[in-house]
Amino acid sequence: MAGLLGGGRRGPTQAEKDAQAAQKRSEERAAAQERTEMQGAQARRRLRRTGGMRLLFSPTRQEGPGTQTKLGGGQ
Repeated sequence: MAGLLGGGRRGPTQAEKDAQAAQKRSEERAAAQERTEMQGAQARRRLRRTGGMRLLFSPTRQEGPGTQTKLGGGQ
């Protein structure tokens, strides 16, 4: 009779535990993907902001006649 009246519940079944674990992994995966996307966006913004100066002062640009610009008169 006790089972009919709702007494004696033992706890979550194995299927419920598996579902909760899968949901937790899914949430962690979504958070990690969001973090990765945010870092990528920040890196793109940083490159856009510093890209011109980085190219201007890069050692490959200063190395010699292999790279000439139209501003210098060149060929």
